Amino acid sequence: MTEGGKIRVLLPGPTSYLARRLMFKLLDRPEVRLRVLIMDRTRLGDAAEAIPEIVEGDPMDAEVLQRATEGIDVAFYPLRFVGADAEFEERRRVFPGVFRDACIQAGVQRIIFLGPYSRQATGSEPLKAMVDIGGGLSARPDRIRIVWFRAGLILGSGSLLFEALTNLAQKMPVLPTPRWMEPEFTVIGLRDVLEYLILAIHVPLDRSVEVEIGLEPRSFRDMLSETARVMGLRRVFLPLPIVAKRLSPVVLMLLTPFSARLAAMFLQILDTVAKTSGAMSAEKARSLFPEVSPAPFHVAVARAIEAIEDREVISRWTDSIGTVSRSNTDEEISHSVFRDIRRESFGEIPPQKIFRAVKSIGGEQGWFRFDLLWRIRGLMDKLAGGFGHSLGRRTESNLRVGDILDVWRVIDLRENRRLLLEAHMKVAGKAWLEFRIEGDTLVQTAYHYPKGLLGRLYWYSMLPFHAFIFPDMIRSIIRQAGRMA
Repeated sequence: MTEGGKIRVLLPGPTSYLARRLMFKLLDRPEVRLRVLIMDRTRLGDAAEAIPEIVEGDPMDAEVLQRATEGIDVAFYPLRFVGADAEFEERRRVFPGVFRDACIQAGVQRIIFLGPYSRQATGSEPLKAMVDIGGGLSARPDRIRIVWFRAGLILGSGSLLFEALTNLAQKMPVLPTPRWMEPEFTVIGLRDVLEYLILAIHVPLDRSVEVEIGLEPRSFRDMLSETARVMGLRRVFLPLPIVAKRLSPVVLMLLTPFSARLAAMFLQILDTVAKTSGAMSAEKARSLFPEVSPAPFHVAVARAIEAIEDREVISRWTDSIGTVSRSNTDEEISHSVFRDIRRESFGEIPPQKIFRAVKSIGGEQGWFRFDLLWRIRGLMDKLAGGFGHSLGRRTESNLRVGDILDVWRVIDLRENRRLLLEAHMKVAGKAWLEFRIEGDTLVQTAYHYPKGLLGRLYWYSMLPFHAFIFPDMIRSIIRQAGRMA
């Protein structure tokens, strides 16, 4: 422990959906001294100022991991991070052993890991990988203690499950319910998960433990009905005697923010957890954590809706997808082949208002006069397998590095100076949209780094639309800033 008697806690990957929320909870704990391990500290935004210790670098680097674990009492394993490329899958396969051994070498007393409720997730690669992680961390019980939580799907503002339920309930007055909605699985409210994780820092242990946490299993159909009720919506449910295996991912893709691939993965996860969960035993959770009484399903839904209405969505499931690095992006942009540069003077309008208007674009406000074209472009991206326009914004009043903004992701944000967005859609290469304030001038630049001939054809096919979309955008931003109080 530190001189002040605080428990030294390591939180790697603090910008994922769950870890970001845990980070703020830990910062509020007076008995905890927090250290985070992150690839790029710019993703922490303003939160970096409140964090006592930040180790920046690649966690697969032995020297970086040594600095991160040195002197630590309790370490969290990166919480439910996801990825898609082969490099990510390889890192996920080997990192549990590397992390465990580094913690042992540094004298860490325990590792806290949040895994899926399922014990045999053979039907879903993401769940199987999470089960394997737990096994890897637990492989040296003689050297380090593990608190392995087996949790149901998380239900909270910004979670994957919550957005699936609320989008379907909101957009379909008549809800067909195929057979895939019938199997039961367990869920757990976001607030309860965080409470368990924090209490696990202190719980007395004489050995490693596995703890099942969650509510009694229920079907997706029942969850959908209860969600509609909490939202005050009257919905007609139409049971279907088929699984609709091929049609369901398409419907889910069109009615939720999910891509086709994520929709199929989501349904696969639901199927796997329903088949492999088995009977739930809350005995160990009650014994070790008597302070926690998991909130009922309808309460968890109501809390999530309240957070959205109060604009307190701290994180979203999109935070756990991919990584961003400002330094790498700036280098890529310098090699971009095509650029569309627009400059407009904003005269006597304060730069702070201009930047506030820049940060407000997208989401419910839209993209000014040609918002419909952006939505059509987003639909085209969805049909091509991307996420499209439906990702929206985490909140309408706040923006930070790593956020999704409709078809863009925030790569860099320097208050009153620069906002850099990277295309989160299929553009036959890479594309960026940058806003910079230079004196009394707003500079708006679209960059494109084409991939082969198709990338070049894509840029030239977009030029006719650029001719009226981009001038309108920069002028509309300035007009909006002029109307701000």
